[in-house]
Amino acid sequence: MDFKAVFLDSLVAAPKLSPKEKPESFLGKLLENKCEEGSPLLKLLSYGKIHAFSPWSFDIRSLDCFLYLYTENGCGKLLLDSKVYSLDAGSFLLLDCIQRFRIDVAIEPWDYKVAFVSGNPLPYYRGLFPGRHLSIIHVPPYSDLPMGIEQLHAQCPGNRLTQRLIISDLLNHMTISAISFLINTTDPPAQIPSYIEEIHRLFDQEFQELYSLDHLEKQFGVSKYRLCREFGIAYGASPLQYLNKRRIEVAKHLLITTDYRIHEVGSMVGIDNTNHFITLFRKYTGATPLEYKQRLAL
Repeated sequence: MDFKAVFLDSLVAAPKLSPKEKPESFLGKLLENKCEEGSPLLKLLSYGKIHAFSPWSFDIRSLDCFLYLYTENGCGKLLLDSKVYSLDAGSFLLLDCIQRFRIDVAIEPWDYKVAFVSGNPLPYYRGLFPGRHLSIIHVPPYSDLPMGIEQLHAQCPGNRLTQRLIISDLLNHMTISAISFLINTTDPPAQIPSYIEEIHRLFDQEFQELYSLDHLEKQFGVSKYRLCREFGIAYGASPLQYLNKRRIEVAKHLLITTDYRIHEVGSMVGIDNTNHFITLFRKYTGATPLEYKQRLAL
């Protein structure tokens, strides 16, 4: 598929752009995709980091793909079915482009990472959306969605089979996370104690801090045995198991997307003892940090 040609044909009118920009700048870097009949993989059509200034306005009729967009700075706006959605810093957008939409700069410069995706799984995912085919989530920088799109960029252009498999896995994970968030907002909320939700938030956003069950017991005034039981019911793991898994997920992201040394990555996720970090990393991934980094760099 010539995605550039399909995209240009989908424009309702010529986009409003500065003289130095071309319409296809909206797509980022275009990728060549071999036709793989019956492939179960999601595939990347284009990706990029966009630095947008006004005027930057695209009115798009219909594209048979999904759009993933994470705003780092500034703000954009999405017009869909006569409703305006704000794409401000820290927001992650999953949009089914089969519906007509318009995107504009709201606050410049608007810095965002973008990916356009197609593949045989799209019809199935379309069937999961409750209502409008979009999901906008506000997330911290080291949560699954922004880490996923950054790791996606690190694997591009993805010419090797292993890279295509990793890219498809990342795309599936981001899609499922975004749609699950949307579905959960329409379901009755689970009755999770507020202090368990706060511990969960701390582990997700402040994972680099030092924690112990005794410290949590004192901080929240609830016995550590009760904390472990209630946290396990809510999130399927003990507090420290969840924290360690979270730290290793962030460590994997840093190993893929940065040049920090092993001991630096360990310290950044809250594990200062390098030997302990390596042991824990191997436990959760089956490889040492160095082996993991080298494996994905091949």
